[in-house]
Amino acid sequence: MRKRKILVPYFYHYYLFEYIEELVKELQIGGYEVHLVTSDRVVYEKFVKIGINTKYAPLMIRLLLKRSGNMFVRSLLWLSGYVWLAFLRNRYDFAIVPWDNKPLWYLITSKIPSLTVHNTTNLMTIDSEIKENKSHESHLVAKFFESILKVNLLPRFCNVVLKHNKYWYLDKFFGMKSDNLIQGFSGLNYITVTGNKAKEVLISAGLHKKGTHIEIVGNPAYDGFINFAKKFTRNKGIAYKKTLNLAEKEDLYSLFLSPSSFSETQIKEVMVVFETLLIHDRNASILVKFHPKTQAKYIDNFRNFFSSITSNFLILTGTTGDFTNLNIILSSRCIIQKQSTVGFISMLVSKPIISYNFMKTDYYDDMYKTMNSSLHCVSTDEMLKSLSKLSNKGEMQKLKKLQDVACKNLI
Repeated sequence: MRKRKILVPYFYHYYLFEYIEELVKELQIGGYEVHLVTSDRVVYEKFVKIGINTKYAPLMIRLLLKRSGNMFVRSLLWLSGYVWLAFLRNRYDFAIVPWDNKPLWYLITSKIPSLTVHNTTNLMTIDSEIKENKSHESHLVAKFFESILKVNLLPRFCNVVLKHNKYWYLDKFFGMKSDNLIQGFSGLNYITVTGNKAKEVLISAGLHKKGTHIEIVGNPAYDGFINFAKKFTRNKGIAYKKTLNLAEKEDLYSLFLSPSSFSETQIKEVMVVFETLLIHDRNASILVKFHPKTQAKYIDNFRNFFSSITSNFLILTGTTGDFTNLNIILSSRCIIQKQSTVGFISMLVSKPIISYNFMKTDYYDDMYKTMNSSLHCVSTDEMLKSLSKLSNKGEMQKLKKLQDVACKNLI
C-alpha cells in the first residue's frame, strides 16, 4: 500500500513555526511520507539531522523569495510559483502550510488539499479583530472599480474593509482569491484553531460557508509544556536565573514587549512600567524580552534608560523560542505585558499575568483585559496594587480560575 505523501513548505525559520518539528516527526511515525521544502539553510540542516526528507526549493524561487518586497520581483515569484506548482501538484496527497496568506503558500493551498495551523493571539472576538485591522482610508478608486467591474477588490472581514497595502492588489491580479489576509480565508480545506473562541469567530465571519473545515486542536507549539511545568521546582528556577546572570535570591519580573518599532507613547509607557516595578521592589530582577524583529535603535534607547535606574536587569533579543519563554515564565514571580503570545503560555502553566494599558497606543491595548485572564491595570497605582496581590493566595486562586476559563476558550 502506497504511503500518503504530505508536503510541508517551511520556507524560512520563524518562531511561530517551531511546532512543525514535532508535527513532522509524529506524521512520519504515523506512517506518512513527509517531504519538507525550504529556502533556509538552518531549517534544511535541522530537519535533515532529524531524518526528515528535506529539500531546497528551486534556486529561482529562493532568490525571488528573498526580494519579494519588490513589486516586479513579487510578480516573477507568482509566475515562477505557478510553474513550480505544476510539477508538484500531482506528487502530493496533502499539504500543511504555516500560513495561507502569502503567494507561494496560497498557490499550494489552491493546487493541493491543504491545512493551516492557527497559533497566534488573534481571533478572540469579531470586534477586536475589526478594531485592530479596520482600514481608516476611503479607498475611493478601488470602490469605483468594484462598482464598474462587479468584483470584490478590497479585503473585507464581516463586510468591513481591512488595512492592506499595494501587494494586496498585485496578489489579486495574479489570482489570489482570499477574502482578506486573515489566516484561513484563502479557501483551503482545513484550519486548526487554538480554542473555542477562535472557532466561534471564524464561523460568525462565515468561513465554514466557504467549505473550510475548522477543527479545535489547541496550540501545537505548547505540547508538553504543562508536564514540564509540573516538574519545574523552585530550585530549578533559581538555577535558571543563575544561567541568566541574574540575582538568584531576588524575585524575577519578566516584561515581554511585542512591537518591532515603538512610538514615543509606547516608549514612555514601557518606561513607566519599568519604574513602577522598581517602586514595588527596589531590588527586583527585571528581564525585558523584545520581539525578534525589534529594531536595534529602540533596544539601545531602552537599555540606556534601564541602566540609569538599576543594574539588576537583562535584555533578551532575537529568536529564542517558546521553550526559552517557558523557562523564563516559570522562573518569574509574574510576567508583565500589554500584548504578547507568551501570555498564553503563562495562562497554560498558571503563572500570574499583570497586563497594563496606561496610554492609548492603538496596538492591542486591551488584549488581556478582553481575555479576562490577568490583573489588568490602567494606572501605576493599580499596578502597584496588583503587584501586592501576588502574595495573596486568595487573589491568586481567583486569577487561576480566570486563566483556566481563558485556556479552554483560547488555547
